[in-house]
Amino acid sequence: MVRRTQTFFDYLIKPLLEAKRLAREIYHAAHSFQSQPEIAVGVWNALRRGASQLFAKVWIAEIESTFSDVSQVDHPALRKTEKLFCVSLAKLRGCDLWELLGGLMASVPVKRRLAAIMATDVVGYSRLMESDEEATLALIKALQADVIAPNIERNGGRIFKLIGDGTLSVFDSATGAVECAMAIQGELVRRESESARMVLRIGINLADVLVDGTDMFGDGVNVASRVEAGAVPGGICITDGVYHQIAARIGGEFVEGGEKRLKNIERPVRVWNWQPRHAGTVKGEPSRIAEAAASLDQEKVLVRVGLAPSALPHQQDVMGLITSGLEQFLSDRNWIDVASASTAEMGSRSHDYTVSIGVHGAGPFRLNVRFLRTSATSILWSRAFDLPADCDIDAIESVAAEIVSLVVDKVLSTASKTIAKKPEASWSAYENFLYGRMLDAKHLLPDAERFFQKATELDPALIDAHATYAIALAFRFSMEGVIERLHRAEEISRIALRLDNNHAFSHYAAALVQVSMRNYDGAESHYVKARDLAPSDVEIRADHAELLHYIGDLEKAAAEIEECFRKTKYPPVWFWTVRGIIRLQQGRPDAAVEDFENIPSKSWRTLILLAAAHAQRGDEVRRRYNEVEARSLQPRLSPELVQRTFPYRDDGALAKLLAAFEG
Repeated sequence: MVRRTQTFFDYLIKPLLEAKRLAREIYHAAHSFQSQPEIAVGVWNALRRGASQLFAKVWIAEIESTFSDVSQVDHPALRKTEKLFCVSLAKLRGCDLWELLGGLMASVPVKRRLAAIMATDVVGYSRLMESDEEATLALIKALQADVIAPNIERNGGRIFKLIGDGTLSVFDSATGAVECAMAIQGELVRRESESARMVLRIGINLADVLVDGTDMFGDGVNVASRVEAGAVPGGICITDGVYHQIAARIGGEFVEGGEKRLKNIERPVRVWNWQPRHAGTVKGEPSRIAEAAASLDQEKVLVRVGLAPSALPHQQDVMGLITSGLEQFLSDRNWIDVASASTAEMGSRSHDYTVSIGVHGAGPFRLNVRFLRTSATSILWSRAFDLPADCDIDAIESVAAEIVSLVVDKVLSTASKTIAKKPEASWSAYENFLYGRMLDAKHLLPDAERFFQKATELDPALIDAHATYAIALAFRFSMEGVIERLHRAEEISRIALRLDNNHAFSHYAAALVQVSMRNYDGAESHYVKARDLAPSDVEIRADHAELLHYIGDLEKAAAEIEECFRKTKYPPVWFWTVRGIIRLQQGRPDAAVEDFENIPSKSWRTLILLAAAHAQRGDEVRRRYNEVEARSLQPRLSPELVQRTFPYRDDGALAKLLAAFEG
């Protein structure tokens, strides 16, 4: 297959690329020799002869046909040459095969260069689009044309990619990139009185990047995008390499942000933050946002991943994949910082833990995993995990996910015990959030709601608290059917998105709210974004399966929830509810009953689903029993409440649930 693809490239695509290059050269040559048009014709003939061996016969015929079709022109040399290549280039670009070039460009040699990459992104883009799509697009185009592009050009940069509301640009110097970013943010601050002002985040990285035509690729570009997501709204986040280039001139404008673990980037990255000074701000004073961020970083849970040395090379390879998987899956939890156990620069924190992994045995792998406080020697938790001798990447990822699930539970349990020793009135916003997460992990989300609410009141910028508070409110609506709860959940989810539009849990919360509001397209959009930002989070996938079942796509919903069970050795109990309700709608009541019975503490919703499943089975006794039990937990239970809180698109699907009621 590789050989056939290479042959296709050599004999057809490569000539087309060469034709494009030659067309440009000759067209510009014709303009360069306007005073001597005969030289332009000479250049054309020489290049055409040299390229004839590369062109497929059909392309030579195309050029000859174009040449003969050129009508009589005033200038027999210059005009004819220009017209020929304008027509030929247009035909080349219109060729259907041109669409294939994107997938084959990897075969074309690329160059490397040291460059400063700047990434920009509009804060709250999703909220703005939901509010008014046409006005938002107009504002973004105006922002790019009137503010971003002119400043980039003035500072010696070039935009090489537009990504919806964002841009990626390249500069020859780090100073030029930083001065450009500061100019952009400063200009936007001066527009603060305008009602249509948009807020940007900007990230800058200095790195060796791959240059492919006018595009840039590589980790250097990815890091710029990742640090941009970590910038405060209206601010700039730069990497350590950029800071050292600008330290002598404008370094005093930046506040150190410490080492950050960036998603899908193996090494920790030290960052520096900048926030524009508004009127009345004292020069050199760090912004309140930067101070809050630094304070939160010291409170935030830190999990260090350590690896015991292995004597065998093949063991080292597998262990490297295990630790990489652990770091990725832990990093998907935005409320946890992740670092290597050898990283001393992170400092000591109040919630500072280490996961130590060792391996023994020359046969099938047995991993020894220990969980302990970084500052102590006592082991809080220890367990062995076996890998098959012929373990593949799926097996490795499965074990890594299992370890992370247990580690997260232990982090929440240990941290909450530490927090509970303090008077509740003294808890910080992050401590309230952590305690709420612990209750949520124990399936006590209603009890966790007040802690999430308190966290948002103490720190209005704590994104995770807003997202989990919105989820708790949406859950309360599903239990009580009080519409004001749902409206409040939507309001809080919008705040989370405004704080960070690239936060997986913010989009997850928004998706759950939009499902309850029966905005199925909006919910799907948020689920897609959440999954893109946290691809290893199976809980997002499980809730997505529930959405798919509500809109009637039962086959896809069933496949999705089965994949969640496959990837989770110890699934949350609500996974059984999702699979059971899908099976109920598929007309598989026995399997649905089996799933619902796996839930140890059943809410009225679970009991009414059980009643519906028994009704489908024709078991009136058990249907009646479960209906009575459900009513004892929810005295206001009625078909209307079920209809309001189970957001089915199709009335026929809803009717299967309403069969739970007598008559």
